[in-house]
Amino acid sequence: MKTLIVALIAFSAAGAAGFYGWQQKSELDRTVAELASTRAALARAADELRAARQTLADAAKEVAEQQADAQQMRTERDAAVGFLQQEKAYGERLRAELALAQQQLAFVRGRQQPQFAPPSAVQTQPMIIRAVPAPRPQAAGAPAAAVQGQNPQGAGSAGRPSQ
Repeated sequence: MKTLIVALIAFSAAGAAGFYGWQQKSELDRTVAELASTRAALARAADELRAARQTLADAAKEVAEQQADAQQMRTERDAAVGFLQQEKAYGERLRAELALAQQQLAFVRGRQQPQFAPPSAVQTQPMIIRAVPAPRPQAAGAPAAAVQGQNPQGAGSAGRPSQ
């Protein structure tokens, strides 16, 4: 009987050990399944994170391009404003010059025109040109010789023949 009790206890212990092993195995299988689902969820989250990072990088690039475009537009706007101001100033100068020209024209029209003498034909005397004989060459230091037909005093005659 003792053997039977020992065998029954041994059988009960083996059954209890088998049941405990079966529970541990099912717990392990359930944990492995949970781990696999967690890994799949982690992979999906990593993919979503990668996509979100790419979307963020694209958005940042687009924002940078829009900022550059906005800066270019501001620069063009400022240049256009400066050009418009210059054109307005130029228009004002032209208007002032036009007003001055109109005032001058009105002043000129308002003045009496001076009366000029009627044109007349002027009779001119024809000029007589006579050839004068060329002076004779003289050596250095020789006294001057009178040229035929010239006034020996030389004052007031200016090379004209005497009459």
